[in-house]
Amino acid sequence: MLQPIEAGLSRPWYRLKFPDALEAQYRAETARQSGRYVQSWLAIFTLFNVLSLVMDREVFGPEGFVVPLAMTLGVFCPVALAAIVSLRGRPTTVRISAAVLATALVDIVVVLNSARLAPAPHADVYIIIATIVPLVVGLIAPMPFRHCLWFCGASFALYGGLVLGFGLCNAERSGLPLLVSGLILVPLKLCYSREWEARKTFLIGLRVKLQGEALARANARLTVLSETDSLTALSNRRHFSERLEAAWALAGERDAWLGVILIDLDHFKLLNDTAGHAEGDLCLVAVAEALQTSVAAHGGLAARYGGEEFVALLPEADPSAARSAGEAIRAAVTDLAIRHPGLPAGTPVTVSVGTTAGQGRTRDFGIQASDLLKAADFALYAAKNEGRNRVESFMPAANVNRQADEEVRATLPSV
Repeated sequence: MLQPIEAGLSRPWYRLKFPDALEAQYRAETARQSGRYVQSWLAIFTLFNVLSLVMDREVFGPEGFVVPLAMTLGVFCPVALAAIVSLRGRPTTVRISAAVLATALVDIVVVLNSARLAPAPHADVYIIIATIVPLVVGLIAPMPFRHCLWFCGASFALYGGLVLGFGLCNAERSGLPLLVSGLILVPLKLCYSREWEARKTFLIGLRVKLQGEALARANARLTVLSETDSLTALSNRRHFSERLEAAWALAGERDAWLGVILIDLDHFKLLNDTAGHAEGDLCLVAVAEALQTSVAAHGGLAARYGGEEFVALLPEADPSAARSAGEAIRAAVTDLAIRHPGLPAGTPVTVSVGTTAGQGRTRDFGIQASDLLKAADFALYAAKNEGRNRVESFMPAANVNRQADEEVRATLPSV
């Protein structure tokens, strides 16, 4: 999409229109606009015509003044007021152009009719005013260039036709009407330049918008990549740690339970040594899919914690629910029936699981998110020590330091 935009910005000055797709989008976005600006100018224009009746009275005298008065108040003012009313809200550009065109054409008729009836010394003044009318309206009205062509063309044709029809231009006095008639075409240049700049602004704004969207998508992809394990497509350890801290803080606010599960593939080094790392990676991917399915069923988050170790958090899971989820994970991996080439024939790949759960109120007693992970780790160590392919649970304790870790592990036989 950026290529057509750049092509549009570099197009030659005489090519106002965009390629079809961009043109349709531009017209759709600029089809309507506030009518207040044009309404205010039409109101001023109407007031100017009413005030000009003072000059008409001086030119025509009390008796001849009746005709311009009737034309202004009986013809022009109703048309102008109808145009103002038609521009309420957000009118289309077609309605705006039609309103200003109708107002200008009627005013040209009124003014040139006054030129026809005015005493000879004053006729030229009305001839000039008749060209100023479309000039001013065309300069003020925010019309698209294609509408301005119609506006100026219709005004010029009407002006020329009435000047000839009313006998205001003949062999003896043709210079002034011909000279001032060119003023009617002046708005074309301004209208073209105005629309060129509007289109340029549209393209620049569209480019900025698309670049912003592309940047947002790129940032989203980078965020996903930074939070995802490249092999298993699960969350990575850093993302899991952030989510665990946030989930534990939320559990503290709501005094809710939070379960944490650690999963480790049994005899994984032996699998790599006998089948190769490629098969080991395939095994990790399969186990990750089974883990994701099981954890998602409990509304939790699964992640690869490192190597052959996985981890999951389960919001609202008490110790019993966490252990049940651990059993479901263990069974799901067993059901994969992935043969372990380093073990006796028919032995499948299995996992050992350690679970724990903490209640939010225990945060007040110093239980931290890291303590949940330590408790799950102790439970996992026990599961592997008790023969693997099993689930063990351990409750979290506050302020478990390195020395305490060693003391707890020392009570367990080595795995």
